[in-house]
Amino acid sequence: MDNLTIAAYPVEMKGIVKRFPGVLALDHVDFQLRPGEVHILLGENGAGKSTLIKVLSGAYIAEEGEIYIDGVKVEIRSPQDPLDHGLRFIYQELSLVRTLDIARNMFLGMEPTRGPGLIDSKTLYTKAGELLKQFHIDLDPTEIVGRLSVTQQKMVEIARALTSRANVIVLDEPTDVLEDRSRKDLFDVIGNLKRDGVSFIYISHRYAEVYDLGDRVTILRDGKNVGTFDIRDLTLQSMIELMIGGQIKKQYPDLPAPSAEEALRVENLSRKGILKDINLTVHRGEIVGVTGLMGAGKTELGRAISGIDPFDAGQVYVHGQAVHCTTPDQAIRQGVAYLPEDRKTQGLILDHSIRDNYALPSLDRLSVAGMVRHGQINAEARQYMERLRIKAPSVDTFARQLSGGNQQKAVVAKWLGAHAKLLVFDEPTRGIDINGRREIYQVMEELLQQGVGILMLTSDYTEALEMSHRIIVMRRGEICREYQHGEPTEADILREAIGLLTGAEERVA
Repeated sequence: MDNLTIAAYPVEMKGIVKRFPGVLALDHVDFQLRPGEVHILLGENGAGKSTLIKVLSGAYIAEEGEIYIDGVKVEIRSPQDPLDHGLRFIYQELSLVRTLDIARNMFLGMEPTRGPGLIDSKTLYTKAGELLKQFHIDLDPTEIVGRLSVTQQKMVEIARALTSRANVIVLDEPTDVLEDRSRKDLFDVIGNLKRDGVSFIYISHRYAEVYDLGDRVTILRDGKNVGTFDIRDLTLQSMIELMIGGQIKKQYPDLPAPSAEEALRVENLSRKGILKDINLTVHRGEIVGVTGLMGAGKTELGRAISGIDPFDAGQVYVHGQAVHCTTPDQAIRQGVAYLPEDRKTQGLILDHSIRDNYALPSLDRLSVAGMVRHGQINAEARQYMERLRIKAPSVDTFARQLSGGNQQKAVVAKWLGAHAKLLVFDEPTRGIDINGRREIYQVMEELLQQGVGILMLTSDYTEALEMSHRIIVMRRGEICREYQHGEPTEADILREAIGLLTGAEERVA
């Protein structure tokens, strides 16, 4: 295999250079994809992974370099060009049409017909339903995409990319919102397609996936290819050290002891068909992790507590006082802030600056007689940029220019500026690299030391185990188990989330 000729590569990229104002994003990068392999592309946020894929997809045009498909030099100048050559792309960012239903999204531009200009709707919905079942996606093909959760939308996007036969499939963080069973279903499909000769370029921050799926790995750092390796030749430690260019630091901080004072208490909170008799507490300086499978009710619980979605029964107490927040604004006034799983569309206004995003929830406090105090906003935004170590040239930097980790810290900054004392963190490190995760965890540790309570909603079981004083497992809208830190394993959490009994429990039952 080492003497493969250029004709053997389904994709080869040679000397790719891409510049943005003040940034050399790709510095003469070479990349080769072999037939029937899963080639993992690794690197920290900002290393150049997504930029390289966008050059291949036609979203960006490189200033220098050459691209070959099956040994033939091609010009990729638009997103249609790679599609014509049998390449398909699943991006980290969702690209579904929110006003269309699932089936029409899955077959958009490839609709079965029963005559010129006539869509065969019956066949379309039948095929969509069959493909959803293949992925164990329990969704109605007629459901409007805009009503789905982020996790469900990602599964639809994956299914859409596999509706048409492709020679090369590029997946950019495809599992960042998937729970374990859905992830396994995807891996099974990838394995089957590999046996049929399909090649994959796979970007991931989940390092276990490298060994579960990968044949080879290419590591980018600061826009350069620092090496391509067979998976069996790399240990996890050496792989991460190549990515960060140094020694691995401690990933998880030591959690300080929480206060006895309650930040949040929820009693018998219910919403018909979604949440049932939820009871939990969060103390000041405590992280309570809530985990479970897709659809377990984690996000719905966070949104109900934060005044975003209504609930039918129950009571919420914040710092010992009964509150009934029917809008996010009311919750904010009580010191409750919700940090959504989709920070790009719900947590930030990407085309506004760090300063503007910081000021939005605090404009009443930052104004006098209707006049905004811009000097105070600038000073506070700079203070939080320094305090949270947000890496950006200035407070005028647009949110879309930040890495995932720095975007998350910008969301934290605006809620600290709004004097929030209870943070509902929904998937706090989703799509964030290893250094970015460590920085977010350090920020959370500092918040605990200041007496902030954190309700952390996460589908990452390791994160729940390492970053929670207590761990709550949900299943079908109910709390099925609560653990103390250090008590459960990942297998214990998964067993509770699925609803499996141990052998002893089965005998008792």
